[in-house]
Amino acid sequence: MEERKLTEEERYQLEVGGYLILPGVLTSAELTACNQALERLGPLEGPMRWSAPAGAPLLALRHHPVLTGYLEQICGKFHIDESPRLLGVGAEANGTALSGGGEPLDWSRAYGERQESLTRAVRVVWALADAAEGDGGLVVVPASHTSTVEPPRDLVSGADDMGLVRQPALRAGDLMIHAASLLTGLRPWRGQGPQRLLSCGYVSTSMRPSAESEIRGEEDGDEEWRASLTPEQRALVHNPNRPYPPPVVMSDGERAWLEEEGGVHHPSIYTRDESSGIDEKEFYHWDLCGHLVLKGVMDAEWLAAANEAVDAHANPNPGKGGSAAGHSKRLAGTGGHRSSLGNPWKLPAPHGEPFQRMIADPALVQRLNWIMGSGYEAMLCTSFLFGKGSSGHLLHAGGGPPRVSAHYRQQNGRVYAEFLNVAWQLRDVTAADGGFVCIPGSHKTRYRAPDCVLTCDDELGLVRHVEAKAGDVVLFLASAQTHGAYPWTGEQDRRAIFFQYRSRSFYAP
Repeated sequence: MEERKLTEEERYQLEVGGYLILPGVLTSAELTACNQALERLGPLEGPMRWSAPAGAPLLALRHHPVLTGYLEQICGKFHIDESPRLLGVGAEANGTALSGGGEPLDWSRAYGERQESLTRAVRVVWALADAAEGDGGLVVVPASHTSTVEPPRDLVSGADDMGLVRQPALRAGDLMIHAASLLTGLRPWRGQGPQRLLSCGYVSTSMRPSAESEIRGEEDGDEEWRASLTPEQRALVHNPNRPYPPPVVMSDGERAWLEEEGGVHHPSIYTRDESSGIDEKEFYHWDLCGHLVLKGVMDAEWLAAANEAVDAHANPNPGKGGSAAGHSKRLAGTGGHRSSLGNPWKLPAPHGEPFQRMIADPALVQRLNWIMGSGYEAMLCTSFLFGKGSSGHLLHAGGGPPRVSAHYRQQNGRVYAEFLNVAWQLRDVTAADGGFVCIPGSHKTRYRAPDCVLTCDDELGLVRHVEAKAGDVVLFLASAQTHGAYPWTGEQDRRAIFFQYRSRSFYAP
């Protein structure tokens, strides 16, 4: 079998989204053998440790040559850390909460692109039967593998998917590889036939095995010395076979004692500030994706005044204008007209007033303060007035090479951004209309997006269209998040008023 290499596109997918789907890895013969083995073995729940010959085809998947080739490129030297198990059976039949990442951070399973490898721990999922989108089963939160913000409880429990949860479509024979820190969970199975997704975990050989691992170290044979130690001392002396969760040794500075229940004790000097005025779901969405939609900021009267001003002052026939689609086929459009309205905030009264009102709107300022910190300035006010058939815009910004203007960071509960775009929607935008698109999570990547993604000719499952209603406001990271636009296909012209804010850190002549 010819060795399959991790491509530039796959590396970018894993970096931004946190998972890869390799189509058709298993042959029809391998699929048949695996499914026949499952039929012979009968109902299976929990980690599987099959013996040959009954489970031989399933055991062989642990070391499939395509899988091991990818693992070597992603993890370096590795071993199995979680035994194979079928997802969605037994206690999982009704679904599970999301898990992965989280606090306190487990650096041995965290994602971090390094020169020698991408991450230290991954999970893989073999699709032994089709799992179409909408069938239920495995779900993920793309880009969550690099999030440093605790996910909201409603998201984890499934009470509110916040528009972030995705169910990857898998065909029988596909292999999915995802970072161990990616938020994943299960939804009740609604597909035809049994759900047959086989999961297994792998970790770098330099990392401590998990509770589920079959790998264990050897005792040092010096039990007489250990017997003389106190329980607290024994808990802290290296033991390759210590239980998981690990023992917790507490101290008040005067004495130390062993907690009865294991777990992780990792104190923080910081506590959540309930008076900050920050909505935890907005904070998580912003840090995860790099954009945010504020619903219903403009009322009907304000909207009417803004649209009236556009009707009165927009140049109705400036020509088709240049295309920003470049060489993209997907974004080319069919040549729709474009109107122009420069500096709408400078229009004479009363027509400038609805746009001047946007500059320091309280709902916007509240978000700008926690996104940028005070001292920012509105640098630009213009408009997007595109007719049906207008071309889209090549995706741009984000990734390498690193620039100060593209800086984004979350540290100690504060987010830092240097440039922010704000688009006030004067008309509804549906998925069928086109318009603004972005790559959630791309504000944290260090890779330039592959050309096929920038053109949207092959989106690699990463590009997301953002729907909005008239009166909504879309905020997105101007230079950090990779963004662009689909061609406009709506019957009504696209109407958005566009502002750019620059942080206190930058000077503009």
